Amino acid sequence: MPTVKFRPTLWPTLITVPALAVLVTLGGWQLHRMQWKAALIDELQIRGGAPAIPLPVDSRIPTSDLLHRPVKVTGRFIYDAERHLLNRVRDGTPGINLMTPLVRSDGGPTLMVDRGWAPMNWPAGADRNGGAAAQEVEVTGIVRTPEPAGWLTPANRPDKNDWYYVDLSAMAGSVGVLPFVDYYVYATGEAPVVHEPANGETAAAADGDAAAGKAETRQAPAFPIPNTWRVELPNNHLSYAITWFALAVALLAVYLVYHARLGSGEDRDGRD
Repeated sequence: MPTVKFRPTLWPTLITVPALAVLVTLGGWQLHRMQWKAALIDELQIRGGAPAIPLPVDSRIPTSDLLHRPVKVTGRFIYDAERHLLNRVRDGTPGINLMTPLVRSDGGPTLMVDRGWAPMNWPAGADRNGGAAAQEVEVTGIVRTPEPAGWLTPANRPDKNDWYYVDLSAMAGSVGVLPFVDYYVYATGEAPVVHEPANGETAAAADGDAAAGKAETRQAPAFPIPNTWRVELPNNHLSYAITWFALAVALLAVYLVYHARLGSGEDRDGRD
């Protein structure tokens, strides 16, 4: 009965062993990345689900301490200086996201706010904000930092107010409002601020202010539509790990088959 003999040769072995080591290492690294990504997603979900805190005034607080935290901040938008993020789609409809500078009421540094989605024909100027244009607003949202542009992302055109990715320094330069911090607020809502009546005001005056506040609220435009925050970090590292391990198994199988010899066949060839 023929037997299978394994007779490794030098060069295939010298090539296969390091290649196997690399493939197995890559697979293990992807498993480590999978665990890291899962922990990161859990952390972001915990942060994003926490109650909104007032955005600190001190700009020296590390951005990493604020990143992905729900915050609230009060101020006045500079509507004439809004920047347009192009190629934003909502429910299948193309449009833009409005990046608008907010001058904070607490004296903190001016910051950019991604107010949400608007249609492509969104008009320029402050007049389309109606009575809300001069209002003090409270913005709630998530602290985010700009993501690097992909290699297929077109270049921004500040002179045309065409922005394909968030570039805070370039936006600050084009707006001329400084200083900007190195993060922005991804707004999930905004509401006009109605101040309490000062001491000595009559009830009629207070009622008049409340009515004016309601009227201003009714004048608020239908756009932009506030953003919806959700964690969208893909975790495909398990499939990557399986791919690397499968390649390692396939390489090992090729190596074994290549060096497997039927003893009887070799003996017969030897006798010949």
